[in-house]
Amino acid sequence: MSANSTNPFPAPVGGVPDALDFAPSVFFAVLYALMAPIVIWRMAHPRSRNTVLLTTSLFSIERVVLFSLRAAAARDATFRPNIDLETYFQASASGGFVSIGHDVVNVLRALLVSSTLGGDMLARHKLTPPHVRKAQKETETETEKEAGSYTALALAPPNTARGEGHGQRMYQVELGVDRDGACSSSTTCVGGPDVEFADQTKLRRTIRTWLSVTSLLFLAAVAVSSVAGANYKNAIKGNSGAGDLVRSLWYASTVLTIVLLVAAAITALFAPYKLPRVPRTSALWIVLVTCLLSIVGIYRIAVISHSTTSIFSTAPGSQNTPCNKAAFYVLHAAPEFVSTALLVSLNARRVFGTGPWGDLRPRDPKSKAAPEGESRSAGSQV
Repeated sequence: MSANSTNPFPAPVGGVPDALDFAPSVFFAVLYALMAPIVIWRMAHPRSRNTVLLTTSLFSIERVVLFSLRAAAARDATFRPNIDLETYFQASASGGFVSIGHDVVNVLRALLVSSTLGGDMLARHKLTPPHVRKAQKETETETEKEAGSYTALALAPPNTARGEGHGQRMYQVELGVDRDGACSSSTTCVGGPDVEFADQTKLRRTIRTWLSVTSLLFLAAVAVSSVAGANYKNAIKGNSGAGDLVRSLWYASTVLTIVLLVAAAITALFAPYKLPRVPRTSALWIVLVTCLLSIVGIYRIAVISHSTTSIFSTAPGSQNTPCNKAAFYVLHAAPEFVSTALLVSLNARRVFGTGPWGDLRPRDPKSKAAPEGESRSAGSQV
C-alpha cells in the first residue's frame, strides 16, 4: 500500500521509525517495562489500590507495546510501510497525554474534596483525607510523648515502662482507622479529645461542579483525539479533506488539553493557600505533572502545523530528520514517561487522599439523624 499522497497531510509526530529510532525506542520500552511491577504492586496492595489512576496504569503498559513496535520497525525496513501501524502510532501519541491529564484532574478532585470533609461525612466517604491522617499522626506523637513523661515520673504501671501498655493513653482518642491507616470517624483529637474538623459542604459542592465540567471537557478532548487518529489513515491515502480534518481535530484536542492542564495547575498551586487542609506537597506534585504534560501539548502544537506528502519524506518539517526525532523523544516521550512514573510511584491514597475509588459521588450521602440527647457541638472547629 502506498504511503505517498497527492494531497498534503499533517507530518507524523515522531516520524516513521528508522535506524535512528531503534536505541531510544528500546530505551523507553525498557523503562516502561520496569514500571510494570510497580503498577501491578500498586493495584494489588490494599493500601495503595485505586481506580483513579487506572487509565495511567494501562497507558504505561500500552507504551511498552508502542515502543517495542517502533523498535521492530526501526530494525526491519519491510515493517515500516505499514499504514495501519503508523495510524496506531499517531492515534496513541495524540491521546496519551490527554488521558493522563484526565486522571490528574480526577486526582485533584479527590484531593480537594477530601480536604473539605468533616463531621460525620468523614465516615460516609471512601476518601482518605490527608489532613485527618496528619492529625492522627500528631495525636499519636503527643500521646506517646505524654506516656513517656508519665513513665519517667514512675507514675505508670510497670508494664507501660516495658512498652506493653502502649494502647493505654491519658485521654480517649476517637479515631476510626481503616485498612489504609486513614481516620474515618467524625472526631479527631489534636491535643485533646474535643477538636473536630468542620464539614465544608458548600465548598465541596462548588469543587465538584467545576471539576466535573473539567472532567467532561477532558473526555471531549479524548474523543476528538480518537476521531483524528482514526482519520489519519485516510489522510495518508490522500483522501480529499482528510488531512485538514485531522489537523483541525488535533489542534482542538491539544489546545483544549493545554488550557485544562494550566487551569488544573493554577488550582493546585493556590489550593493550599485557600484551603489550608490541602497538603502543599500533594498540590505541588500535581503542578509538576501538569507542567510536564503541558510540555507535550506545546510540542505537539508546534509539530502538527507541518505537512508532508509522504510519511517517508526527509524534507524539513517531515519529522523524519535526526533533529526532529531527537525533539520527539525529549519533548514528547520523556515528559510522558516522567509524569506517568510520578503518578504510578506515589501512593495516591496516601498522598492525594483518593481512597480506592476517588470522588465519584455527584453529591454527599444523607446524614443520619444524631441520637436524641447527643451534643451537637463536639468542641472547637478546626
